[in-house]
Amino acid sequence: MKPERIFAPVLLFAAAAWPATIGSSGMATYLSYDAYTGKNDLTQPIFYATPNPVVYGHGPYPVAIWVPGTFELSFDPLSLLFLTEMANRGFLAATVQYPNQELWQTCNAYTTRASAIFNTASTTSAITAVCSLPGASCSKGVVTSGISQGGIIAILARNYAPQVKATYALDAGAMNQLGLNLGSCMAKSNTALPANRLVIVNGQADPSFGSQSATQAASGITCPAGSTQCWSADGSGAGWYLVQNSEVTGGQAGHCYIDKKNVCNDNFDPNWLPPATSNWSLKPNLDWLATFGTRRVFSPTGK
Repeated sequence: MKPERIFAPVLLFAAAAWPATIGSSGMATYLSYDAYTGKNDLTQPIFYATPNPVVYGHGPYPVAIWVPGTFELSFDPLSLLFLTEMANRGFLAATVQYPNQELWQTCNAYTTRASAIFNTASTTSAITAVCSLPGASCSKGVVTSGISQGGIIAILARNYAPQVKATYALDAGAMNQLGLNLGSCMAKSNTALPANRLVIVNGQADPSFGSQSATQAASGITCPAGSTQCWSADGSGAGWYLVQNSEVTGGQAGHCYIDKKNVCNDNFDPNWLPPATSNWSLKPNLDWLATFGTRRVFSPTGK
C-alpha cells in the first residue's frame, strides 16, 4: 500500500507574521491529483485567511484562491502576500498546494491538476473544501489568481467551477518552455472563463509566455501587432499586458518579472509591489479582481 504523503508545514504557517489587519487564519486539506497513482488521492494543504471582521463584518465572504507556480509553496512569501492582500479586500483568501515539481507540463498535466483543485462536483476537491469553510460564501463569487503553472491552472478554474467570476494570471499563456502548443487547453475557445473576466500579465523577456501571440491567444482579446498592452473595448478592464524590460528594476522582464533582477527569489520588485500603481503592478490588478472583473481604472500608457 502506498504510504500517505501529506505536505503540511503547519508550524511554519502558524508562525508566519500576519498583519493585524486580517481576521483569522487556518489550514484545511483536499485530495490532489497524484501522477504516481493517476488518481486524486494525494492529501495536500490549503491555507486560508479571513478579513478583519471590524471592517468587513463576520461574513460570509466571497472567496479568492491563489495557485502557486512550479516548485513554489502555498505558504511562501508570494502566497502569503496574496492571502493578506485579498483578505484586506474583503475575501476569504486561500492558497492551494499541489504536486508542482515538474518543470514542463502538457495540457493533460494542467487539466488533471486544475480539475482536482476546482471541480465543484467532487467532494474531495480544494474548492469544495474552501467553500465549506466557516465564513466562506462561494455563492457570492470566487476569483482566482496564480503564477506560471499556477496561472494556467487559475485560468482553467472556470472550466470546472462555474462560480469563478474573474482571474488574474501572471506568467501564463498558450506556449510553454518546450515550445509546445498549449492551444488544446489554453486557447480562449477552450477555456470557459469569458475574455472580459481575465487579465494576463507577462514579461516581454519571458521565454515561455513573453510573446504577444502566446499571451493574446490565451486572453482572447486582440490588438494590433506590436502592442504591449491590450484592454477589452467593453470597459470591463480585462485584457493583457507585456511588461517591458525598461519597467522593471533589474532591466529584464523575464519569467519572474515580479522579482528584483528576475531571479525568482520573492525579493519583489518595488515597481510591482504595492503601493505601485502601473497597469502591470499587483495593486491595480487585485483591485480589479476584487470587483469580480466588472470595472477597472487604468491609464492608456500603463503609468
